[in-house]
Amino acid sequence: MSACRGHATPGRHRVEFVNCFALPRLDRPAASKETRVAKVRISLIGELYDCVRALFDGTAKAQGVELVVTRSPSPEAMRRQLRAWEFDICEMAFGAYLIAREQGADVTAIPVFPRRAFFHTGFAGHAHAPITDPRDLAGKRIGVAEYVQSATLWARGVLERDFGLDPRRVHWHVERAGSGSTGEVLGFKPPSGISVQQTPGGKSLVAMLAAGELDLALVGAGALASSDAALRPLFADAVAEGKRYYGAHGYVPANHTYMVRGSLAREHPELVANLWRGFLEARALAQQSLPQGRAPGVLFGSEELARTCASFPADPYAYGVGPNRAMLETVVALCREQGLVRQAPPIEQLFVAGLD
Repeated sequence: MSACRGHATPGRHRVEFVNCFALPRLDRPAASKETRVAKVRISLIGELYDCVRALFDGTAKAQGVELVVTRSPSPEAMRRQLRAWEFDICEMAFGAYLIAREQGADVTAIPVFPRRAFFHTGFAGHAHAPITDPRDLAGKRIGVAEYVQSATLWARGVLERDFGLDPRRVHWHVERAGSGSTGEVLGFKPPSGISVQQTPGGKSLVAMLAAGELDLALVGAGALASSDAALRPLFADAVAEGKRYYGAHGYVPANHTYMVRGSLAREHPELVANLWRGFLEARALAQQSLPQGRAPGVLFGSEELARTCASFPADPYAYGVGPNRAMLETVVALCREQGLVRQAPPIEQLFVAGLD
């Protein structure tokens, strides 16, 4: 059975004989007959999302796998893996994944994308600042978590590709430093021609906006909704801007995938394929759990859900390389254009083959 534990055992993949049940179909009860098969223990670290919950807690199964899950906020999970390579599978930002590969890491990835958003709609400035349009940002001070963060990568790319803002004409201020920075763990240095400086220690981007020390910052929708500071989003109607982007490009950006130890993919390709199926089952279960009626305390919840679904004719959360080719080609190109990597590898080289 899948297990969620506080740590995972590093090293070789251990084979054990344990009791397991046949993988249930989603439309029929699970078989009651117990079987005895050899399982391989595989360790995974990542953040808990609705779309992976069933795999993490063992409701969804990966045949032949004893999945040992360590739940961790994704930034911490990535840094932990990149420092010590403790885990067989790790949730990883696209930028960090490509940097690690270019540095020689023996890794591949499963084309599962647990989180998507129109990240650029998380930009905000002080309510009384004069900036009302992305084209007003040349020469301004913009705060981000860190340069290599994939949400920042996407947001910077949208400002340049959709609104014409050259990132070299902006003063970038990064919040994370030292061991708290994925870029520093990787030894990454910003490319020449880009102005990047560290924010004062202990001071948040929201606090710097409130103090007038930044003109704009990528704070996200949560900070915009909960902050006591007088913030104003760069895009007054985030929903309308998200629909504009989707209409123009045909996808919702994803920032993370699941990086896999290369030896695991070579030695146990069938188990990686079974994990892929487990991710698909977990996602299907999450979709089935969406409320069909009005949730208590959420007025017009079902109506908003229906309106959102109608805005996306294709599945915006699809897994696999094929349905996501345009998105993947864009994020790889952005990594090269913004100086994270020197070469943009072909998409097929980045993921385990046959998982579509």
